[in-house]
Amino acid sequence: MCCMLTACTIEASMSAGGARSPDEPPPTEAAAGETAGPEASPANKARVRVNGAKLDPKGDLAFEPDSAAFAGTGNEAVLGEIRAYLEQTPRVTRLRIEGHTNNVRPAEQSLQLSGERALAVKRWLLQNGVQESRLLAVGYGDTQPIASNGDPAGQAKNERVAFRIVELDGKPYLGADPLAGGTEFH
Repeated sequence: MCCMLTACTIEASMSAGGARSPDEPPPTEAAAGETAGPEASPANKARVRVNGAKLDPKGDLAFEPDSAAFAGTGNEAVLGEIRAYLEQTPRVTRLRIEGHTNNVRPAEQSLQLSGERALAVKRWLLQNGVQESRLLAVGYGDTQPIASNGDPAGQAKNERVAFRIVELDGKPYLGADPLAGGTEFH
């Protein structure tokens, strides 16, 4: 019997909502190389590409079907790049980890699963040196699809974890609601 894995893509994104002055641009790919200590060499720079307002780490996260347990290989590398980006970008003082699912289960179950997956990512980052005050785990369930739920390919795309800046230099970055309509998971 073969064990099916559900790939949960990381659409790590940073949304530039809320007001900011022209002299406070969002962190860019160049900002990823900033460090508080010695300069980061290109070899040490986090491999997180900033594409407009999105962070695009290399690779995908995979979870066991209907579970928040990581599955497969490659998760540590992807999460390690997010950790490195946060280390190299101290201006990002709070990051929202968003869990999203498809609509193949009841809405309450989707919300719970999405929150548990966001929390699993948060716990990994905490265990690997990121300060808790910099992380917020939020579940959205099936409320924000990025593809059609009418076929398996679209359903797989909707099962994802995304990252968005909530605070930049200790100031609100996405507006007044850091949860943006989601549910926080502790």
